Amino acid sequence: MSRRTRIFIGMTLILLLAAAGFIIRYDPSGAKYELFHEHSGQFEAVKSETLLLMDSLDERSDIGNTFIYSNNGNTTSPFHDSVNTEMQDKIGQIAAWSGDSLDFVRYSRQDGKPLLRFVFDWEREHGPTYHIVYCASQSMVEQAYAAEPVKYKLTPLADGWYGIEIE
Repeated sequence: MSRRTRIFIGMTLILLLAAAGFIIRYDPSGAKYELFHEHSGQFEAVKSETLLLMDSLDERSDIGNTFIYSNNGNTTSPFHDSVNTEMQDKIGQIAAWSGDSLDFVRYSRQDGKPLLRFVFDWEREHGPTYHIVYCASQSMVEQAYAAEPVKYKLTPLADGWYGIEIE
């Protein structure tokens, strides 16, 4: 075998091993959370404004699900009555960046801690439904999803932020 042939075979093997390593480590569920990683500031802004809004609306320790945004078409406005235009624009921008797969933004408070859920692809038109969730406690996120009749995969995204893929 000539030197040129051995070099060619060696380079081919290296490329095949690198490609195999990439395929093995590739997590397709992580790709959907790129929206959060690219626009985390916008998610943080919506979170901050939601917390201020909900604190001003209700002082109870536990609040059931409040839909801040609902893209189901059953109402004249997709936003909660108390959401100002600035916050509507921020949520609308997240919806646009997601290719309009943002279906709901829901807020609840359990044991005095806020739980904010951005629900994407509810109808599963583009794959599994997934949520981007803010909560200061991962155990509370796990508890909230364990109470629902679904299987899920939790992926930490940032401090207090989690990705939830519904199986």
